[in-house]
Amino acid sequence: METDLRTYTHHKDEKRSPQINVLKKLISLFCTGFILFGSYPLLANPFDIQEFTDPYKYGWTDENDRLTARDNLFLNTMFLDEYSAKKQSPIINALKTSVAPGWGHFSVESYTKGQIFLGVQLALLGSGIYFREKAMIEYRKYEKATQIDDIDKYYDDTIIPHRQSSLLFTLSIVVWGYTIYDAIVETNHYNWELWEKLSTDKLSSNLSITPVSITWRF
Repeated sequence: METDLRTYTHHKDEKRSPQINVLKKLISLFCTGFILFGSYPLLANPFDIQEFTDPYKYGWTDENDRLTARDNLFLNTMFLDEYSAKKQSPIINALKTSVAPGWGHFSVESYTKGQIFLGVQLALLGSGIYFREKAMIEYRKYEKATQIDDIDKYYDDTIIPHRQSSLLFTLSIVVWGYTIYDAIVETNHYNWELWEKLSTDKLSSNLSITPVSITWRF
């Protein structure tokens, strides 16, 4: 019985061996093709060490040009780092404003606008809540009324404050959306003024700065 089992297993392995060999060959061909395809750019464009180390391609003619380029790179990096550290994110200020109207404006030092938007938003919401509560008071009276005259009177008294509250809440939503939009505009304006201020400060120290280069003026 054991001999028959071994014979069966041997025949089974022989049947699987061609399939396994074909699978191995396919995997090998796939890996070879992948390596050749990936190395094609390197084979088509071999690395030129002389071109890579040639200083003249940057317009450098001597050691002073290379040192000047290095200093300009350092000053550019320093300037951009300072700008990046002080600039404001329009998205973050928009999120701040969506939570509390005026918060984004305060972040970019637009205090007057921030106070106006905050005051208007609070006034609209407060007035809307007031008229909403007034309408609910009249509506409760309407629910408890038993006389036809009282029913009509309390119902009519409910309609006007209810409409006023709905209008005020709608206006508050519109103002809230515009406040978010204005916070984005003010943030972009703040970042532009920050760039101009930093550039002016550098210019006052005989340093000329543009978004692409920095040069000393002797």
